[in-house]
Amino acid sequence: MAIGTHKYTVQEAQNAAMGQAGSIFLNASNTDTVTCSTGKFVAIQFITDTVFNSTSGLVAIEDTNFPNSQSGATAIDSDGDAVDSATFPAGLTIYGRWSQIILVSGSVIAYVG
Repeated sequence: MAIGTHKYTVQEAQNAAMGQAGSIFLNASNTDTVTCSTGKFVAIQFITDTVFNSTSGLVAIEDTNFPNSQSGATAIDSDGDAVDSATFPAGLTIYGRWSQIILVSGSVIAYVG
């Protein structure tokens, strides 16, 4: 086994994929760029209506596969819009793989996987 590589049971792998590696509460009063240094954000739960920063507020690991601020098109839908002007409503949870979050307004819990 290589150094730094982990072997997970099926249950442990499923738990990690669903964000059980940790979480962080973010709100718009914290204007810092939040990056995930121990993995990737795999789910974002919106506590209040939320808007991301227009240029780099939601940075997807693969911008062609997940909603993000940097690309308007995805492999899922070639004419999809970037999330920079969208308001995500309180109570919604989105899933994907993101490395960075910056909020303009609102508050979220971001889960690490």
